[in-house]
Amino acid sequence: MYRGAPLRFAKTPGKLIAIAVVTGERVASDAFRRELQQEAQRWRSTGLISEEQFQQLSQQYEFVTLETAARDRFVMILLGLGSILVGIGAMTFVAANWQALPQTLKAGLLFLVLLICNGSGFILINRIAPNDRWRRLGQALLLLGALLLGANLALMGQIVHTSSTRYELCAAWAIGVLAMAYGVQLPFLGLLALLILGIGYWSALWDLLWLQSSIFGVWTLQMMPLLAAIAFLPLCYRCQSPLLFALSAMAVTSSLMVLIFDVGRSLPALFDALLLIMPFALLWAYDDTLWQQLRLLMGRRSPPPVSRPDQEDEAATGRCFQPVARGLMLFSLSLLYWLLSFQDVWFTSASRSLLNPPLVWRHTSLVVLTLLVFAGWTIGAWVYLGWRSQRPWRLDALSAVILGFLGVTATLFFWTFNAGPIPILATTVMNILLAVLALGMMREGLGSGTRSPFWWGLVMLTLQILSRVLEYETGLLVKSLVFVVCGLGVILIGLWFERYVRTLRIDSV
Repeated sequence: MYRGAPLRFAKTPGKLIAIAVVTGERVASDAFRRELQQEAQRWRSTGLISEEQFQQLSQQYEFVTLETAARDRFVMILLGLGSILVGIGAMTFVAANWQALPQTLKAGLLFLVLLICNGSGFILINRIAPNDRWRRLGQALLLLGALLLGANLALMGQIVHTSSTRYELCAAWAIGVLAMAYGVQLPFLGLLALLILGIGYWSALWDLLWLQSSIFGVWTLQMMPLLAAIAFLPLCYRCQSPLLFALSAMAVTSSLMVLIFDVGRSLPALFDALLLIMPFALLWAYDDTLWQQLRLLMGRRSPPPVSRPDQEDEAATGRCFQPVARGLMLFSLSLLYWLLSFQDVWFTSASRSLLNPPLVWRHTSLVVLTLLVFAGWTIGAWVYLGWRSQRPWRLDALSAVILGFLGVTATLFFWTFNAGPIPILATTVMNILLAVLALGMMREGLGSGTRSPFWWGLVMLTLQILSRVLEYETGLLVKSLVFVVCGLGVILIGLWFERYVRTLRIDSV
């Protein structure tokens, strides 16, 4: 979304037209419209624009609806707050008389409230006007219905005296909320389902011994990375939500790392080292256009020629999650390199005992199947990444560098697993890789004028310097000097970068 910061520098009608063209293709926020209204009124009073131009801007950006929109939001907040208080009061009343109610009436009340919330929410979000003010109330009712679904499952379990575990309750609850998210295509319901499933998954890992008697829990835990990918990735594309995709990718890769940490130490050292870098390799090679090519091939139609799959028009394909996956990979890889830059970590990794005692699913066929599927996915994604129509297979320069980084990391793991700890060499290499990676992200931020890679690279470079000073035996005077220099450096570089970004935006207008 256009932020509107360059409005203070747009002093001519030509620049005003350019701003209108840029923002006209996007959905302007209320804050931007309010700032644009104030600036347009000032331009009209000083004679920079005519009355006709002001009226055109007023019609296009609907200045007259700003006050009514604020009023409607206030009314919706009051309605939402009142509904929550009424709901809490009703639930408190039911809870106070719950023991006196028969089981049939209990189940009927729970089902009735759930049906009312979900039914009314579905009706409100499907009104004729897509931006109607009642749509937000419908979304709030659907959220309340999703929460009541968990309460229904828990209370029904108490009524019929089932022996289901906490993980099974969360899994069933997440499946229900996920079905609602697919039905109405609301990203926040997908986020809620992912949160519920994550709570159940990590609580089950914490109390794994108590879960051993649960067949459903054991086999779903064994295949959690694969199940999460199948359940949530299609929803990300249906909702076009980068946040949901990022959290889904984190859920898939974190559960995959749990399997790798547990099963990898029973494998040969080479396979263990390669498996440890597999989640990072998969995130970098993830390509949205690969799914399109697979659908075309499965439909027995010849796929259109793609000269650069990684640079295909995102507006035409509607796929824009590859940058999110790569950003998540760089974020996690930089954190991994920072952790591996400490010498003590290499003594722990050499023992290959990150999970002790082992989990209950070691040497099971489902875990092997899950790892094989992700290994094949990773290899296929890297093959597709270097594929060019009617050209020899070749990776681009950036992907080749990342592959080299991952290869060096796997080599160090393999060496450590075979020959024992190599703290001096390993930490030296990790510090070099971390510095190069941080400087590369800063360079990317400067080249594209985006803040996220630049600031993250600067943070990681500063953290690396401070960590080395604190880890090794240095005097307090040296430590204080390093802290002061790093602080001043961050301030000066940050101010220079922000001025550089503003200059780029002004020039582009």
